[in-house]
Amino acid sequence: MRHQTEERAGQVDWAQAVQQLLATETIRSERRRTLLVAGVLVFLLILVLILAYVPALAEKGFPGESRRALPRVLFLLVTATGYELIVRRWLGLLLDRAQSPGAWFGYTNTLIEVSVPTVALLITAGPMNALEVLTGATPMIYFLFIFLATLQLNPRLCLFSGIVAGIEFIAVALWFLQTCPGVPDLALLTAPHRYAVKGLLFIVAGGVAGFVTDQIKGQFMASLSAGAERDRAVSIFGQHVSPEVADKLLKQSVELGGEMRSVCVMFLDIRNFSQFATERTPDEVMAYLNTLFSRMIDAINEHQGIVNKFLGDGLMAVFGAPEDDANRCNHALDAAFDIIDQVERMNREGVIPPTRIGIGLHVGDAVTGNVGSSTRKEYTVIGDVVNLAARIEQATKRFDGQLLVSETVWKELKHDEDEATDLGEVQLKGQARPVRIYRLA
Repeated sequence: MRHQTEERAGQVDWAQAVQQLLATETIRSERRRTLLVAGVLVFLLILVLILAYVPALAEKGFPGESRRALPRVLFLLVTATGYELIVRRWLGLLLDRAQSPGAWFGYTNTLIEVSVPTVALLITAGPMNALEVLTGATPMIYFLFIFLATLQLNPRLCLFSGIVAGIEFIAVALWFLQTCPGVPDLALLTAPHRYAVKGLLFIVAGGVAGFVTDQIKGQFMASLSAGAERDRAVSIFGQHVSPEVADKLLKQSVELGGEMRSVCVMFLDIRNFSQFATERTPDEVMAYLNTLFSRMIDAINEHQGIVNKFLGDGLMAVFGAPEDDANRCNHALDAAFDIIDQVERMNREGVIPPTRIGIGLHVGDAVTGNVGSSTRKEYTVIGDVVNLAARIEQATKRFDGQLLVSETVWKELKHDEDEATDLGEVQLKGQARPVRIYRLA
């Protein structure tokens, strides 16, 4: 029951994480969209200036009555551009604060943007040139804003932009048709249904844009969900094996088998743990181990190692697998010293009862990979290097040391001889020949 509750909680957290990622990406997309809209408005501003002031184009670009509206058109474009840049800046502040603009913003912003072509129609058309404006290029700007609405990743806003464009255009067209004089030879241009159909096309365009947005959003959500699910799998799997191992196993085939690697193996043991455990309750023992292991795991991960397995009152860590590491011995030594410092600090601060540890390091070739069956596999490291590292750790009791390393490790470290105590050739249990060992702590 508890497991099911934790699993549901994990699924809720995962769903919330996906929604948070989507909200963040939506704001980023909206900022890109506002910049693009501002760019379109600047382009229109430059185009208007060219049509208005290039002599060869001025008479055709803004003929007759419409030329008097030129200052208002320029003011509209400059104001709209400034509005987009202000919105972009505001969205940037929300992104920095991890806040959402709210649902109201999308509809309000869409209404304002789509109304720009409508205002342009109103300020440029007069009784004598209404048909020129309605049949000219200005109404086509609606399509630009409908198309750009897709970047908001909201199908409803796309449809809303099309509805606003269609209704506003039809309303403006009907108003102009009532005020402009009739032209018998141009009856088709003054027919209301002509502009009603055009307005309906804007609404249809909004619906199509909404459908496209829904498809894009669906693909984006699928990709986002797959990425979040993979991260969640690595996170959960990484609680049982190293995150590096989890990531490697998720990227490649999990068939049984292995590969030869040169690795530095660390064995760590908590001294006098059996006596400690008999004097404490199971909860106290578990809390004690979790406190110690949490610091040890962080140190090992920080120095590019992986915790291969826990051994009750100790652990085995590997450096140089599942990915090659040319500095595996240095990383292992740094992690060992870091762990020793952490334990001593916790002893001084009274975080844990007086505790002493022993660490053994050895480097050599080993087979790394999956072992088990088709239903249960474990990433493991197999080889004499593992056995020897364990024997070196056991020797810390005999030589009253916290950190012993083999001669092979010491040679790869290339330290001065006076930085360690040479313990000479030591006969270790289970080893046919003596092994030269150095004590570093």
